[in-house]
Amino acid sequence: MAEPDAAGERRDRFRRLLLSSVLLLAPVLVTTNTDARETTAKVEAFWQMCVQQSNVDPATDFYRVRYFGADATTARRLMDLIAAGEKTVTFTLPWIYQGHPNLTPVPGGYTVVTDFEGHPELLLRTTRVKTLAFAEVTDEETRFEGPGARTLDAWRKIHWPFFENALKPLGKQPAEDMPVTVEYFEVVCGLSGTRTATRHDESGAAD
Repeated sequence: MAEPDAAGERRDRFRRLLLSSVLLLAPVLVTTNTDARETTAKVEAFWQMCVQQSNVDPATDFYRVRYFGADATTARRLMDLIAAGEKTVTFTLPWIYQGHPNLTPVPGGYTVVTDFEGHPELLLRTTRVKTLAFAEVTDEETRFEGPGARTLDAWRKIHWPFFENALKPLGKQPAEDMPVTVEYFEVVCGLSGTRTATRHDESGAAD
């Protein structure tokens, strides 16, 4: 009997994890199995490019796939801010990833960032993660946000309704003591020609 193809099994497991990442973190990216396969293929090709061109560990088994924001315009604006180094932190709710440990941000983990249509453009490496209650977030964390959300007051006004909408499908309500994951990141790879944001962009979009 032939020996099992360990590499093939690893690739299959990786593709299943990648697809689950796309479905959970960016559900509007995929509407059919064909769309999911096409998105996965694009992301895998982008990942391989980054492995070859950047300081990326090729032995990494898993990376997340996501876009930032709740619509195409916001996703583009935030992508540009990240590409320009104007936004180096994001805030999420652990409740959203509950039961999905592979999708939880971890230091040293990678995230492929796509536009709203699922085209990959940036690869991020998570540099630091901490969890605070919503009420404990200060401008020490928010100062790494996009220009329009760097003050604590602006951050709270933007993120409270954003979190409220994110929690509705889970049957939860936002609260001052709800846990918030603060994830710091750096850009390690990007498509040539990725647009960059201007220094005067006053985006206050959440995520």
